[in-house]
Amino acid sequence: MVKSVQIRISVSEQIDDILDRVAKKLGKNKSMLARELMEQKMYDLDLIQRGLKNIEF
Repeated sequence: MVKSVQIRISVSEQIDDILDRVAKKLGKNKSMLARELMEQKMYDLDLIQRGLKNIEF
């Protein structure tokens, strides 16, 4: 089972406004959109792939 952890981030008013408008346009919650964007950036930076390679089975 995957454990879910909640975090809190602070963004500028401008970023908050953009997230709000895009989330509404996509029909998503703002927090879900922010999470998806963060996860995608981590993939783009190869951080997730490197982390998965370090997992020992």
